[in-house]
Amino acid sequence: MASHMPVNHPLRPIYRIVGGLSGLYMIVFGVLGAIRTGGEPPLGIGVGEVLGQGTNLANSLLSIVIGALVVLGTVVGRNADTIAYTYLGWATLVIGMLFLAVIRTDANVLNHSIITTIVWFVVGTLMITAGLYSRSAPADRSVATSH
Repeated sequence: MASHMPVNHPLRPIYRIVGGLSGLYMIVFGVLGAIRTGGEPPLGIGVGEVLGQGTNLANSLLSIVIGALVVLGTVVGRNADTIAYTYLGWATLVIGMLFLAVIRTDANVLNHSIITTIVWFVVGTLMITAGLYSRSAPADRSVATSH
């Protein structure tokens, strides 16, 4: 699959910005959620809402970790951003799908609401898209810059 992903895409800087902003959003959501639900049990159900999304301490910490890894990949560059965007974007989509399945049950341990799930889907999709177009390679191996 990696051989079919474009390298040195002309819009690569924009995709890196989109990926980095996705990670920053996850960090901001996580920090605000941790502040809001700090004194509550980590897996409390119905304990907090931040930016219109249901959350609890565990969900906030998970968001901080995912966002920090994405931002770290963005800062490091050298295709670490592509790896971070792709894998963490898919992880975000999988987490969103799992909690969509259990949203109104006691298994909803991260206190996801439907809005939280939609936001995680959007952020995950943005990260995957950024991962598809932010790869870099030496100019002699580039196909995108020769057009």
